[in-house]
Amino acid sequence: MTNRIDYLNKIKTNTHNNLADSTTLIKTFDDMDNGFVNNILVNGSTILFRNTSEMIKNNKKYTYGTHGTPTTNDLCVAISMLERSDKTMVTCSGLMALTSTFLCILKPNDHALVVDSVYNPLKQFCKMLLTRFNVHVDFFDPRDEYNLKTLLRTNTKLIHLESPCSNTFEILDIHSICKYIKQRSNRCVISMDNSWATPLIYKPITQGVDISICALTKYPTGCSDVVIGSVSTTKKLSLAFNNFERLIGTTSSSYNCTLVLKNLKSVFVRLYYHHNSVVKVCKYLTTSGYVSHVFSPILPWSPDHKLWKRDYKLSNGIISFTLKSNKIEDYKRLLDGLKIFGLGWSWGGYKSLAAIADTKHRHFKGITNTPIIRLQIGFEDINDLINDLDNSFQHVNNKKT
Repeated sequence: MTNRIDYLNKIKTNTHNNLADSTTLIKTFDDMDNGFVNNILVNGSTILFRNTSEMIKNNKKYTYGTHGTPTTNDLCVAISMLERSDKTMVTCSGLMALTSTFLCILKPNDHALVVDSVYNPLKQFCKMLLTRFNVHVDFFDPRDEYNLKTLLRTNTKLIHLESPCSNTFEILDIHSICKYIKQRSNRCVISMDNSWATPLIYKPITQGVDISICALTKYPTGCSDVVIGSVSTTKKLSLAFNNFERLIGTTSSSYNCTLVLKNLKSVFVRLYYHHNSVVKVCKYLTTSGYVSHVFSPILPWSPDHKLWKRDYKLSNGIISFTLKSNKIEDYKRLLDGLKIFGLGWSWGGYKSLAAIADTKHRHFKGITNTPIIRLQIGFEDINDLINDLDNSFQHVNNKKT
């Protein structure tokens, strides 16, 4: 294999030169030793040693496939640069990135605090699996910072945030929460699911978060063809996650990493397109006679608008709403009547999707107890998407009459 560039040193130089993230992503990886613009793909499980001494010492950078390849390392370095983190590990999914964080940090008799409107599979993991290991978990109200403060214990080891929150998009004052927690405890670790924004829109570690987690499946991939996640940490936690990574064997394939690296270089352009489309869909939904409430922090009357404007300034491609009808049959008819939107989970790709989101698992219901329709706005023509929604709304209304 040809000698490879020291990416970490190069990225530090670029970061110190105050280059934009989009510039650094392209510039850093455009002068590979082999002359190609894109990162090379190195796949494999077995790595050969030059002699037995090297094999026994086990001090090579690459010793086995589960410990990473030059390709997985390229992606980790790119994400670390975006996150402003010391270390990044990639996992086989975004959910694996979340659960790995909890397993790495928590031990029996520890206490964890988790925002109530967190990604529901993670909440189920906390309730069904962590309790088996005698780890205690409380869920706090995303709308009440005082509620978080009252639940903090002397044995609280992990506080997990998600902002904006799943499906209803409550925004937490991350800087304020981190400042308070650090003043109260020097042993409490703060993690955050940053999948909504990605590190291109928001960088949690710069605001006091210790662990930033991202479902790279979403916008960094952008094509709905890869399932992958990342965990980025501060220097204080790097050794713990290094050891955990080797013990668990968590990784993703080099092929998946290559796809993400390639698509990362266009993610800023895609995010702007998603944002502009969501602005137009927001305008349509808020003036629709069929819609009761629209969930989006970009709306001026949203209780999260000021925080969004201060910390984010850019939205992504998802938006949620409730109907004036509270009948589940009307929600189903609306989705079944869509011709351009596909019915499917996930988001972040070029295909527009619709799904019914369930909030029954939440302790703090907020403003709705009804079902929620979540839309992922893709790259189809925005007028066609709005017409698709309008036709389906009329179809539901005609059925009722």
